[in-house]
Amino acid sequence: MNYTVYPAQQAEKPLTAKAAIVHLGDHLQAFLNANNISSWAPTDDYVLREDRVADVLVCLGTAKGMSIAQIKYRAKKLLKLVRADGSPMKLSFAYDLVANCLGYKAFRHAHVCRSIDHYVENLWPLNVISNGLLFNEGELLAWPSSSTSEMLRERMQFNKHRDSLYNDIKKRSKRERTQKESEYLQMRSKSLARRASQPIEPRD
Repeated sequence: MNYTVYPAQQAEKPLTAKAAIVHLGDHLQAFLNANNISSWAPTDDYVLREDRVADVLVCLGTAKGMSIAQIKYRAKKLLKLVRADGSPMKLSFAYDLVANCLGYKAFRHAHVCRSIDHYVENLWPLNVISNGLLFNEGELLAWPSSSTSEMLRERMQFNKHRDSLYNDIKKRSKRERTQKESEYLQMRSKSLARRASQPIEPRD
Protein backbone atom coordinates (compact mmCIF):
# COMPACT_ATOMS: atom_id res chain seq x y z
CA MET A 1 0.00 0.00 0.00
CA ASN A 2 1.36 3.40 -0.96
CA TYR A 3 1.05 6.47 1.33
CA THR A 4 1.32 10.07 0.17
CA VAL A 5 2.77 12.45 2.77
CA TYR A 6 1.84 16.10 2.37
CA PRO A 7 3.85 18.88 4.02
CA ALA A 8 2.24 20.81 6.89
CA GLN A 9 0.20 23.78 5.72
CA GLN A 10 -0.77 27.00 7.45
CA ALA A 11 -4.36 27.00 8.63
CA GLU A 12 -6.52 29.65 7.00
CA LYS A 13 -7.94 30.72 10.38
CA PRO A 14 -7.39 29.79 14.02
CA LEU A 15 -9.12 26.65 15.17
CA THR A 16 -10.15 28.31 18.45
CA ALA A 17 -13.05 30.73 18.57
CA LYS A 18 -10.91 33.48 20.05
CA ALA A 19 -7.28 34.21 20.65
CA ALA A 20 -5.77 32.72 23.77
CA ILE A 21 -6.44 34.68 26.94
CA VAL A 22 -3.30 35.83 28.66
CA HIS A 23 -4.63 37.45 31.84
CA LEU A 24 -6.99 35.73 34.25
CA GLY A 25 -9.22 38.77 34.39
CA ASP A 26 -9.91 38.41 30.67
CA HIS A 27 -11.74 35.14 31.39
CA LEU A 28 -14.28 37.00 33.52
CA GLN A 29 -14.73 39.73 30.92
CA ALA A 30 -15.15 37.16 28.15
CA PHE A 31 -17.73 35.30 30.21
CA LEU A 32 -19.69 38.47 30.93
CA ASN A 33 -19.64 39.53 27.30
CA ALA A 34 -20.76 36.09 26.12
CA ASN A 35 -23.70 36.02 28.52
CA ASN A 36 -24.83 39.58 27.97
CA ILE A 37 -26.64 39.35 24.68
CA SER A 38 -28.47 42.66 24.99
CA SER A 39 -25.22 44.57 25.68
CA TRP A 40 -24.52 46.58 28.80
CA ALA A 41 -27.01 49.24 29.73
CA PRO A 42 -25.67 52.80 30.04
CA THR A 43 -25.06 54.11 33.54
CA ASP A 44 -27.93 56.56 33.16
CA ASP A 45 -30.36 53.68 32.66
CA TYR A 46 -29.75 52.25 36.12
CA VAL A 47 -32.69 52.88 38.43
CA LEU A 48 -32.17 52.96 42.19
CA ARG A 49 -34.66 50.78 44.02
CA GLU A 50 -35.88 50.97 47.59
CA ASP A 51 -35.87 47.18 47.99
CA ARG A 52 -32.09 46.84 47.57
CA VAL A 53 -29.81 47.65 50.49
CA ALA A 54 -26.95 48.91 48.29
CA ASP A 55 -29.28 51.27 46.42
CA VAL A 56 -30.73 52.60 49.68
CA LEU A 57 -27.24 53.37 51.00
CA VAL A 58 -26.36 55.19 47.76
CA CYS A 59 -29.47 57.36 48.09
CA LEU A 60 -28.69 58.15 51.71
CA GLY A 61 -25.12 59.07 50.81
CA THR A 62 -26.29 61.62 48.24
CA ALA A 63 -28.59 63.42 50.68
CA LYS A 64 -27.86 67.03 51.57
CA GLY A 65 -28.41 66.09 55.17
CA MET A 66 -31.01 64.66 57.54
CA SER A 67 -32.69 65.57 60.76
CA ILE A 68 -32.19 63.28 63.75
CA ALA A 69 -35.74 62.05 63.21
CA GLN A 70 -35.03 61.26 59.55
CA ILE A 71 -31.88 59.33 60.46
CA LYS A 72 -33.83 57.16 62.91
CA TYR A 73 -36.70 56.72 60.47
CA ARG A 74 -34.40 55.67 57.62
CA ALA A 75 -32.46 53.37 59.94
CA LYS A 76 -35.65 51.55 60.93
CA LYS A 77 -36.62 51.13 57.27
CA LEU A 78 -33.14 49.82 56.49
CA LEU A 79 -33.37 47.41 59.42
CA LYS A 80 -36.70 46.09 58.15
CA LEU A 81 -35.27 45.62 54.66
CA VAL A 82 -32.23 43.69 55.90
CA ARG A 83 -34.25 41.48 58.23
CA ALA A 84 -36.69 40.68 55.42
CA ASP A 85 -33.84 38.77 53.75
CA GLY A 86 -33.23 36.81 56.94
CA SER A 87 -30.07 38.70 57.86
CA PRO A 88 -29.49 39.77 61.48
CA MET A 89 -28.96 43.43 62.32
CA LYS A 90 -29.33 45.52 65.45
CA LEU A 91 -31.13 48.86 65.43
CA SER A 92 -28.07 50.59 66.87
CA PHE A 93 -25.98 49.30 63.96
CA ALA A 94 -28.60 50.61 61.51
CA TYR A 95 -28.36 54.04 63.18
CA ASP A 96 -24.58 53.97 62.75
CA LEU A 97 -24.88 52.85 59.13
CA VAL A 98 -27.09 55.80 58.19
CA ALA A 99 -24.72 58.13 60.04
CA ASN A 100 -21.84 56.63 58.03
CA CYS A 101 -23.65 57.64 54.86
CA LEU A 102 -23.48 61.25 56.05
CA GLY A 103 -19.77 61.03 56.88
CA TYR A 104 -19.88 60.30 60.61
CA LYS A 105 -18.25 57.36 62.37
CA ALA A 106 -21.33 56.60 64.45
CA PHE A 107 -24.79 57.94 65.20
CA ARG A 108 -23.68 59.40 68.52
CA HIS A 109 -21.12 61.55 66.70
CA ALA A 110 -23.77 62.78 64.28
CA HIS A 111 -26.01 63.48 67.27
CA VAL A 112 -23.47 65.70 69.04
CA CYS A 113 -22.77 67.58 65.78
CA ARG A 114 -26.42 68.34 65.01
CA SER A 115 -27.54 71.92 64.51
CA ILE A 116 -29.77 73.88 66.87
CA ASP A 117 -32.84 72.48 65.05
CA HIS A 118 -31.46 68.91 65.22
CA TYR A 119 -30.24 68.77 61.61
CA VAL A 120 -27.13 66.85 60.49
CA GLU A 121 -25.30 67.94 57.33
CA ASN A 122 -23.72 65.50 54.91
CA LEU A 123 -19.94 65.82 55.19
CA TRP A 124 -18.86 63.32 52.54
CA PRO A 125 -19.06 65.63 49.48
CA LEU A 126 -16.47 67.99 50.93
CA ASN A 127 -13.62 65.66 49.88
CA VAL A 128 -11.81 66.12 53.17
CA ILE A 129 -12.32 62.71 54.71
CA SER A 130 -9.36 61.37 56.69
CA ASN A 131 -9.10 57.66 55.90
CA GLY A 132 -12.85 57.51 55.46
CA LEU A 133 -13.60 58.75 58.96
CA LEU A 134 -14.06 62.19 60.43
CA PHE A 135 -13.68 61.12 64.03
CA ASN A 136 -11.25 59.02 66.02
CA GLU A 137 -12.39 57.87 69.46
CA GLY A 138 -14.69 60.86 69.73
CA GLU A 139 -12.04 63.42 68.76
CA LEU A 140 -12.57 65.62 65.75
CA LEU A 141 -9.77 65.09 63.25
CA ALA A 142 -7.95 67.92 61.50
CA TRP A 143 -10.17 69.58 58.93
CA PRO A 144 -8.77 71.54 55.99
CA SER A 145 -11.71 73.93 56.13
CA SER A 146 -11.33 76.04 59.27
CA SER A 147 -14.90 77.33 59.00
CA THR A 148 -16.33 73.80 58.99
CA SER A 149 -14.09 72.73 61.86
CA GLU A 150 -15.15 75.72 63.92
CA MET A 151 -18.82 75.12 63.14
CA LEU A 152 -18.64 71.49 64.28
CA ARG A 153 -16.72 72.36 67.43
CA GLU A 154 -19.26 75.03 68.35
CA ARG A 155 -22.09 72.58 67.83
CA MET A 156 -20.40 69.93 69.93
CA GLN A 157 -19.98 72.40 72.79
CA PHE A 158 -23.55 73.68 72.46
CA ASN A 159 -25.06 70.19 72.34
CA LYS A 160 -22.95 69.07 75.28
CA HIS A 161 -24.46 71.85 77.39
CA ARG A 162 -27.96 71.36 75.97
CA ASP A 163 -28.00 67.59 76.47
CA SER A 164 -26.59 67.94 79.98
CA LEU A 165 -29.42 70.31 80.87
CA TYR A 166 -31.95 67.93 79.35
CA ASN A 167 -30.60 64.94 81.26
CA ASP A 168 -30.71 66.83 84.56
CA ILE A 169 -34.37 67.71 84.05
CA LYS A 170 -35.21 64.22 82.83
CA LYS A 171 -33.83 62.64 86.02
CA ARG A 172 -36.32 64.50 88.16
CA SER A 173 -39.80 63.22 88.77
CA LYS A 174 -42.78 65.03 87.26
CA ARG A 175 -43.64 66.54 90.61
CA GLU A 176 -40.15 67.99 91.00
CA ARG A 177 -40.16 69.66 87.59
CA THR A 178 -41.31 73.22 87.08
CA GLN A 179 -43.90 74.07 84.45
CA LYS A 180 -41.23 75.57 82.18
CA GLU A 181 -39.11 72.44 82.50
CA SER A 182 -42.05 70.22 81.57
CA GLU A 183 -42.83 72.44 78.58
CA TYR A 184 -39.18 72.29 77.53
CA LEU A 185 -39.22 68.47 77.55
CA GLN A 186 -42.38 68.40 75.45
CA MET A 187 -40.98 70.92 72.99
CA ARG A 188 -37.73 69.00 72.64
CA SER A 189 -39.54 65.72 72.11
CA LYS A 190 -41.66 67.24 69.33
CA SER A 191 -38.71 68.91 67.64
CA LEU A 192 -36.70 65.67 67.61
CA ALA A 193 -39.60 63.77 66.03
CA ARG A 194 -40.34 66.43 63.41
CA ARG A 195 -39.87 65.68 59.66
CA ALA A 196 -39.18 61.99 60.28
CA SER A 197 -40.92 60.61 57.18
CA GLN A 198 -40.33 63.58 54.89
CA PRO A 199 -38.40 62.93 51.64
CA ILE A 200 -34.65 63.45 51.81
CA GLU A 201 -33.39 66.56 50.06
CA PRO A 202 -30.64 65.69 47.54
CA ARG A 203 -27.53 67.78 47.09
CA ASP A 204 -27.48 70.40 44.35
